[in-house]
Amino acid sequence: MSLGFYFRRELSQSLKQMPSPSVVFLSGGTGTPKLLQGINSYLDPQNITIIGNTGDDWHHYGLHVSPDIDSIMFTMANIIDKTKWWGIKNDSFNMINTLQKTLKEDIWFNLGDQDAGFCLYRTWLLNEGFTLTEAIDKIVKKLNIQSKILPMANQTIKTMVRTKKETLHLQEYWVRYKGGPDVINVFFEGDLRNTTLEVLTSIKKADYIILGPSNPVSSIGPIIGIHSIKEALKTAKGKKIAISPIIGEDAISGPTPKFLKAWGYKVSPVSIVKLYKDFLDVLILSNSDKALNESIMEYGVTPINEDIIIRTSEDAKQIMSKILE
Repeated sequence: MSLGFYFRRELSQSLKQMPSPSVVFLSGGTGTPKLLQGINSYLDPQNITIIGNTGDDWHHYGLHVSPDIDSIMFTMANIIDKTKWWGIKNDSFNMINTLQKTLKEDIWFNLGDQDAGFCLYRTWLLNEGFTLTEAIDKIVKKLNIQSKILPMANQTIKTMVRTKKETLHLQEYWVRYKGGPDVINVFFEGDLRNTTLEVLTSIKKADYIILGPSNPVSSIGPIIGIHSIKEALKTAKGKKIAISPIIGEDAISGPTPKFLKAWGYKVSPVSIVKLYKDFLDVLILSNSDKALNESIMEYGVTPINEDIIIRTSEDAKQIMSKILE
């Protein structure tokens, strides 16, 4: 029996003997859903709230698609396609094939048939007058997910990417153009003043607030770009912990390097601290980045070095055990 396994077992048993902490996750992209694999081993799912990015929500042939929210829901319902970390495992693509082959449409945004069913139901609810928060709550309950999943806001906020030639929605930039064009700027379009009461209440009551290993610009950036959320994080009493999506000078995945450089930051875990410095308490970063610990502490943030690559659910559990240690 490994020491790590023994520690996780003992931690799990000890946590069961004490009141479960209230934990809020800020989630976007694919990084944080990978981390969410490890939460139910240590936490009461009813005390977990996940605030999801909606900056990359997209209307696809009349359907309201919420990629980041859906990745959270599919992960918590254990139906996500873990080869891609979006969509539903073993999904078919008949709808897309019909549009492409029969109707000769220029389709560049893939959406599985089951996935489209969720989008259709959400769109119907929104058209019936439900808020995005209410619509997502209905789907969460139908999936028998015990945790709370909240969109960062009910109003439309779009993550836009300005290239040398044009300004693109994030989905166009990353999916249609494969993240190829050089980036001049990334900005958020919409009303960034307020979030929902549900989001503010969850942050206020949380014992831990965890910013997952997601793109700090396009996945977490839209969430903390909402002014009332940023202010709530500053005043929240819970410990704010971030997991670096960067090792050395390389991002674990996605367009993080281009986006950070567009905002004038180096590709470094220290830049994560700079982006979150108004509220962050702890940064978990790679064992190979111990040389950066002193620079991180200059911002009043505590560094913790760990293996932060999440390949399996066991990796996710290991990181969660370190957070809760």
